[in-house]
Amino acid sequence: MGDEEINAADLRRAGIITDAELRAEDRGSVQRSYIVNEEEAKMAADMASERKPSMVKLPGREEMLMLPDRESVLKFEFFRDFAKEEDIDGQLEQREQAWWGRLYVANFPFSIQFLRGHFGSGPKLAQYTLLLSEPALMCDLTLYDAMMDNQDRVKELKDQGKNVIIVAKRGNCTYGEKAILAESVGADGILYVNDEEGITHPAAPDVREFRDFAPSMISKAEGDYLMNVLQRGGGTIEANFIPIACVDEPKNLKTDKFCLPTSQQERDFEDAIQYGGVAKSSDGIEADFLQAHYGYPLPDGTHSFTLHEGDACESLGEETVSKHVIVKRGGCSFQNKTLNLAEAGAEVIVIVNNEPFPDRPGVGNLYESLVISSSVVMVGAVQGDAIWKSMKGNGGVTDLTFARDENVRYDIYRQLAALVRKPIGDDGGFPFKKKARATLMEDTKKEMKAIGVTKGLWEAYKAAAKKGGVKVSVEL
Repeated sequence: MGDEEINAADLRRAGIITDAELRAEDRGSVQRSYIVNEEEAKMAADMASERKPSMVKLPGREEMLMLPDRESVLKFEFFRDFAKEEDIDGQLEQREQAWWGRLYVANFPFSIQFLRGHFGSGPKLAQYTLLLSEPALMCDLTLYDAMMDNQDRVKELKDQGKNVIIVAKRGNCTYGEKAILAESVGADGILYVNDEEGITHPAAPDVREFRDFAPSMISKAEGDYLMNVLQRGGGTIEANFIPIACVDEPKNLKTDKFCLPTSQQERDFEDAIQYGGVAKSSDGIEADFLQAHYGYPLPDGTHSFTLHEGDACESLGEETVSKHVIVKRGGCSFQNKTLNLAEAGAEVIVIVNNEPFPDRPGVGNLYESLVISSSVVMVGAVQGDAIWKSMKGNGGVTDLTFARDENVRYDIYRQLAALVRKPIGDDGGFPFKKKARATLMEDTKKEMKAIGVTKGLWEAYKAAAKKGGVKVSVEL
């Protein structure tokens, strides 16, 4: 048998059962090393020899530089189970060993998958400030040397106590050259935006000594979206890198999910994201809103809106619309409606739902939706129709002030929508009978009371109960 480097992934790929005995020094939460027989070892070695090595393209040359697995800080091993909720050390150990995760950027309507680099460390358990490199390639196109015209911004942000990750487009200079420059100006890591479809683990054999520096990569489509948002917003935005662990069987936590954030703190962070808030019109009408699953981050503050009385289901051609428009749901897909309005000049689009509550509009393909450069939110029919009526009597305009509110709960609205949309069955029919629906509506109300809710949610709840044919007490 050759001298191929064998790891747990090779054992799994070879079909060796996961209850192979761990060595005595193993903590028990991660499969690091196994006692196997000769035949199993040969199978794993064969798998190891088939692994594609990490390759680095040398700029301006055809040669490829190979990064052997033994030089990578990543192990790509399987976790048997999540660390227990009280096992903080175990959570941090899994966090450091995780090789991928989700990037949550402030006010983004979705998370972005990232892959860790073959060098450096994982991201800190802390918030980062993303800083867009100038130029975005972070490379001199004549000399092919790493360069960054706005490197003084790193010191400014660090002096404010911020953790800084530089965002740079892949290409021209090597991963290592860009990382060396980023580290030398005081950055805590670098986020590479791929320049082609797909995503990989950036490799840099020349910076293997980096230890407290977090390199990672995101895909081209999502990365271009992020860079456009950064350019709109002055070059910086806040973000959290959440490493993810996937396990064989989740026994240590009360969950049916096989992939979760490694730390309880970050699981709580994910659960707290609700994508909602309150919009207040200039005549005092308050409407709960939910951010769509696509589109650009919603700008805070007050903006002047106009009605769009058509359904916007066809291209508006040469017609232009206000930068901030309100339109009713219906007639076509959300994607067609918002794309047509965006192409006509709309930057913020408020959709009035045809049901009492707001929802999070979605599209069939996230990557197709990344071309929509407008911010998109939805309000429920209860408050949305009131705003619409008020605008009709005021020349079709109003000011709306948007503010995030953690009590505008997407999970509660989704639960409420499910209760109302399911049909009522008769005896022997669909199990959602009137009595059962009333019980579930009351249970939902108790949950609402426990967490505290907005006026908009309570109004939507009463309207939903009426629509569902369920009587509920008028007091929360």
